Amino acid sequence: MFNRYRRSRWYRFLCLLTALTLVVSFTGCAKKESGKPAAEEEVIKLGCVLSMSGDLAAMGKKMADAVKLAVEEINQAGGVNGKQIKLYLEDDATDPATCLNAVKKLVELNDVKLIIGGMTSGGAKTAGPYVFERKVLLVSPSATSPELTGQPWREYFFRTCPSDTFQGKVMAQLAVDEGLKKAVILAMDNPYGVGLGEVIESALAGKAEVLSVIKYDPNKKDYLTELTQIKNLNPDCVFHIGYNDDGRVIYKQALNLGLDKIRWIGCDGVYGTGMFATQAAAEFMAKAVLGTRPASPEGGKYEEFRQAYKAEYNSEPEVYCDTVYDAAQLIAEACAKAGSADPAKVREALVSVGQGYEGASGTITFDSQGDRVSGVYEVWKVVKKDGEYSFERVKLAEAQ
Repeated sequence: MFNRYRRSRWYRFLCLLTALTLVVSFTGCAKKESGKPAAEEEVIKLGCVLSMSGDLAAMGKKMADAVKLAVEEINQAGGVNGKQIKLYLEDDATDPATCLNAVKKLVELNDVKLIIGGMTSGGAKTAGPYVFERKVLLVSPSATSPELTGQPWREYFFRTCPSDTFQGKVMAQLAVDEGLKKAVILAMDNPYGVGLGEVIESALAGKAEVLSVIKYDPNKKDYLTELTQIKNLNPDCVFHIGYNDDGRVIYKQALNLGLDKIRWIGCDGVYGTGMFATQAAAEFMAKAVLGTRPASPEGGKYEEFRQAYKAEYNSEPEVYCDTVYDAAQLIAEACAKAGSADPAKVREALVSVGQGYEGASGTITFDSQGDRVSGVYEVWKVVKKDGEYSFERVKLAEAQ
């Protein structure tokens, strides 16, 4: 009886083992044939690396909403080549090293080969060589440093934002138009600050004297030394290149030092409602700051985007919301044209699609490097109405 029971148990075990072997074999064949699980084949993966925390968190969160809006619109319209877009959103904490790690996570863990980022010039510079080596497409909506032009890893890197080669000239012209003759350039010590500062200095040559170029650490959060140096130099103009977090501290301390009596010219990094989180900074900006930022022509595609954004989030889009929205839409159109999500094919299609593309941020035409050939800039100021601070457009300026 014992032997018969043991033989019966052994027989059942062999039957179970055979069945499991067949299941594994069929599953293995299915995976080998497709290369990926079926669920992954039904979507196009799109990664997005933005500053959801850190110095540019206020800006990055609104940009993330713009990307979500773009993906939602694309999917509601039927997706791309019959497939829905699946968005993978990562935080770079406004830090270049974190940006690279986020890109690596998307590529190596999530198998994402189409990515929007990096948000900052430092992040793009750090991630650029990696995506070039892996042949991963990277489209930045806001990395503006001229230093990124001409890099050997640019084959798979595009920008829907214009280079600061244009913004620096517009900023310099503001000082020239006001007849200002003695300037100080106060710039954060990173690719964005240094690159834009160099363009401003070059554009002022023969038009105004640059008394000093002062570089600062944006993480220090105390700038009395630099501001006291500016006060002692006695300029009639300060060009400031910074972000929201350090900008609020600088403007609060500058107000306490009485530096609101001279003209300050800011840029896109110090634009946005995040600047008004500190009352003294908002007050200083209303008194002393005139600034620039990439902008869209009024009406047209931008107005359609603005209305959709406002309806979805009950707030107005801010700087780079339009360019990050365009980045998602351009990648989708390139996938459709290529008939594939393969990054090499999408890259080739993007060159073609990005020739006179009418986007929310205006007409986008890429040069041979994947940079925009021109830029439209808003000249802005801060006003106080009914106890509330807001940004107000002064004029638009086009640069080529």
